[in-house]
Amino acid sequence: MRKDPEGTPAKARPLGAGTNVIKFDRRRGGLKRRGPQIMDPLRRLEDEDERRRILQNLAAAILIILLIASGFWLIDHLRTTARIEACLEAGHRNCLPMPGQDR
Repeated sequence: MRKDPEGTPAKARPLGAGTNVIKFDRRRGGLKRRGPQIMDPLRRLEDEDERRRILQNLAAAILIILLIASGFWLIDHLRTTARIEACLEAGHRNCLPMPGQDR
């Protein structure tokens, strides 16, 4: 029985007259090592830019929250100081508020 002529496989190398040797790679299932994943350079740069923007937005949000909290603290202490000053100008004694007392 005669074989039909087939195309030469991609990994076949001609050795001589009418002979082809096909190289088979030996790979064991447990010893496979995966190389680094190939990514599009533009996609990688966009991902890095997105991460940087997220971190910058988070830092800006934390800074704004700190500024608002310090503003409330400052206003509270200025109001307390203004009350104490008004009390002292009126000539009253014991103008300092008691600890735990509502202002």
